[in-house]
Amino acid sequence: MSGHTKTLSVMVLTEDSGADAYDTVRALVKEMLKLLVPAVQTHRIDFKPLEDESARRAMHANLWKSNNPLDERTRRQLIRGIITELLKPHGFVLYHIDGDEPWSRHESSENVREFRARMIAPIEAGVRSQLPVEVETRMKRLRLLVPFYSIEAWLYQHTREARQLCAEEGCGRCHSQLADWEKNRASLDEVTQPKETTLCLKDKHNARLASSGLPARDVYEAEASFTAAVDGLLECDELTAALERTYATSGTPSP
Repeated sequence: MSGHTKTLSVMVLTEDSGADAYDTVRALVKEMLKLLVPAVQTHRIDFKPLEDESARRAMHANLWKSNNPLDERTRRQLIRGIITELLKPHGFVLYHIDGDEPWSRHESSENVREFRARMIAPIEAGVRSQLPVEVETRMKRLRLLVPFYSIEAWLYQHTREARQLCAEEGCGRCHSQLADWEKNRASLDEVTQPKETTLCLKDKHNARLASSGLPARDVYEAEASFTAAVDGLLECDELTAALERTYATSGTPSP
């Protein structure tokens, strides 16, 4: 097997619509997968966004929750795109939506409740129509990544890089707040709209924060929303097995 042979595909979806949104979540996903299987060879994973531009619109600002009939077509396109990926022999879908609640109230997240109510059932029906015997295992390949309150609660955990960015912005006034979060990482998950609490970072540097040495193990050990997301990935045995195949020295992926 070639060192660059792709052994699985991972569709990375995000509610964020910024130019660097996909790159940000993809970088976070790579860090999560390294926690699952430390020896994973991420260059052997075919990371990809949803190609259908119309379907992507249903993700942004969680348009899939809309009750406007004009939005129904894009919602169905998004559902079809997810189903298509789940039906592939080695396809997985990791979908980021913000919890929009502090972690202490995560069980009351409207976004999570609505996603399960409006998206899971039609996706499951589509998978069942093609692979009725495998529907349960295939649906486990769809995993939600839900930061609380928002994705910045994970990104600002990279306090070293955040301090550097703060200095580069000519601000320097966020260091005390960053130091407090570093001492108590779980506290970041209790901040409402964290990107509004920093004077300079906002969401301008998200991709850099995600891809330049995020202390994923420390964030995982904080036992908040990042931990829950990683543990959720562990619930999919097929994903762990597929990640282990990325460093196999011989053979081909099993079906």
